[in-house]
Amino acid sequence: MVIQKEFSVFSERYSLKQAFRILHIVPADFTERRFWFVFLEALKNYKSDQDGVNGHDRIREAHKGNLESPRPQPVYTTTHRLADDPRVKVSQGYPIIYETQEYLTISIPTKPAAQSFPERLRAAEAQGAG
Repeated sequence: MVIQKEFSVFSERYSLKQAFRILHIVPADFTERRFWFVFLEALKNYKSDQDGVNGHDRIREAHKGNLESPRPQPVYTTTHRLADDPRVKVSQGYPIIYETQEYLTISIPTKPAAQSFPERLRAAEAQGAG
């Protein structure tokens, strides 16, 4: 909350890639980190559950709104099959069955690894080390 209030990390000024770098929300493995940054940028091409808002901006705005709210919720990030719904979805609920508090849930559409690895590798090579 304090970082958002003081530095506006999740503002339009920063991409998700930049915000997650600042907050060190990255895989430990450097190869996976490169793929992660490419993926975050690729979310600009995803649709979201809000008309006219791409997946990247939907996630950034969800984090921003949550951190700036009077009662921020924990965030639960999950995935769902792209074939089932190609949109980034943001909701509130109880994604962990034994939890009694509500979460902000961000669900990102993904392909099975065997289908997406060649695409990820080409994109990461095109972008360099990130």
